[in-house]
Amino acid sequence: MIAFSIFWLNIYWYGIFYLIGFIVAYLFLYFLGKSQILSDFPKLQNFLKKNLDDLMIALIIWVLIGGRLWEVFIYERDYFSQNLLEIIKVWHGWMSFFGGMIGVILSVIVLFHLKKLSWKDFILLLDILVVIAPIGILLGRFGNYLNQELYWLAVPDGAWWMSSWLYDFFVNTNIFHVYSKIDDLLRVNTNFISMFFEWLVLFFVILLVALKQLKNKKIKIWLNSSVFLIFYSLFRFFIEYLRVDSQSQIIWMFTTSQWIFLWSFVLWIVIFICSTSKK
Repeated sequence: MIAFSIFWLNIYWYGIFYLIGFIVAYLFLYFLGKSQILSDFPKLQNFLKKNLDDLMIALIIWVLIGGRLWEVFIYERDYFSQNLLEIIKVWHGWMSFFGGMIGVILSVIVLFHLKKLSWKDFILLLDILVVIAPIGILLGRFGNYLNQELYWLAVPDGAWWMSSWLYDFFVNTNIFHVYSKIDDLLRVNTNFISMFFEWLVLFFVILLVALKQLKNKKIKIWLNSSVFLIFYSLFRFFIEYLRVDSQSQIIWMFTTSQWIFLWSFVLWIVIFICSTSKK
């Protein structure tokens, strides 16, 4: 959805939300570089002080490239093979979280190699980034909502609650929403449901984990990342049942996305166990 136009250039809400997300990340990392929270990790703190601009440029480029390419090659190969120009139009939406995450990891690996930082500093930076990742997810989901993407089945007519206050509440809060770009049917707004779990619940959980480590003055590498991705994979696995577009991609019992989230869940459970092990 277009937010406004400057002469011939259209500015899209989806792009604006991505920009806000990057600004939040920049301010958060700038604060950590200046504060004493990372005083036990002087190399990483020094990196954030001196190389934050380089880091943000790399993150922006590779989040967009990774998020788009994952969508192109994993989820929507048929569509993009017939609409090649759409691949570069990232402002139209269709960005993948896992692709963006891989882009982040690759960009940080390259920078840390160039700056000769340790593997532990690399993992710690990822643990820091996941603390604010739910805010980026919130902004992305709101962009999906404005772009009228990720919709569910139509709300069935004739149910007893259609004439109750519950129905009015769902309509007035946009939990039931008409995706006019698709049709004129009232559908469950899966974007708002995703916002609740992937932003509010996940942000609360990961913040508690991070604050507990700071309170105990004992930071465990991989802990934030593993907790974040365990809950994210779990939420996304079940939310996929609500999405019409995903249900067209069934492979055996689950959709393509659900298989990815299932394996991700198992992987990060193992990493979580390792991160909390005394050994």
